[in-house]
Amino acid sequence: MAEIEDSWVRVTAWLAANSPASYATLRPPAPAAELETCERDLGIALPAELRRLLLVNNGAADFSAAGTYHPQAAFLPGNYRLLSAAEAAEGSRALVEIADEGGGDLRGYWWHPQWVLFGSHITADGMAIDQRPGRRQGAVGEHCHQNCTEFTMGTSLGEYIEQMADSLDSGTDIPRPFENGELLRYRPYIDEDGGLSWHAILNQDDLAP
Repeated sequence: MAEIEDSWVRVTAWLAANSPASYATLRPPAPAAELETCERDLGIALPAELRRLLLVNNGAADFSAAGTYHPQAAFLPGNYRLLSAAEAAEGSRALVEIADEGGGDLRGYWWHPQWVLFGSHITADGMAIDQRPGRRQGAVGEHCHQNCTEFTMGTSLGEYIEQMADSLDSGTDIPRPFENGELLRYRPYIDEDGGLSWHAILNQDDLAP
């Protein structure tokens, strides 16, 4: 597997060439102080690969300084936006609070204090990394705010970003398996706003923007 920085260079180079609108939303590297504050607020260490990614680009900005909304920032597979370190800490803490209010049944199913949010969707869903010790530590999954969190998008953030780079370079789909055996596929395209977006494909003839 390639180093995450190398895969991210491929992603950002593709954006610069094919989707300047999405490329323009990338933030500069995260300040060290923001990363330290993020870890303190999370109460756990940031996943190593996420820290390295944020040291290249501290997320993607969905709003300009003037308050203009930029949907093109949601360019990760599944139409998620890469969060900054501060947003990751804030979003993760908020989900922990909601899970605690819902009682013990939600912990480890809907959310867990050792899961780190790194991507957000306009629907309030998210992308997460499992930081619990064990063989699945580092796994990447999707958090559905109306259901649960399933870590089936990759064994690591590096694998997830490499899949994205391969998909952009070759036009291949990214598989999104569900724990019930169903399979969704993400296919990249450029939307009417010039942003990188992803079709969600359940069947060959079923394309949903």
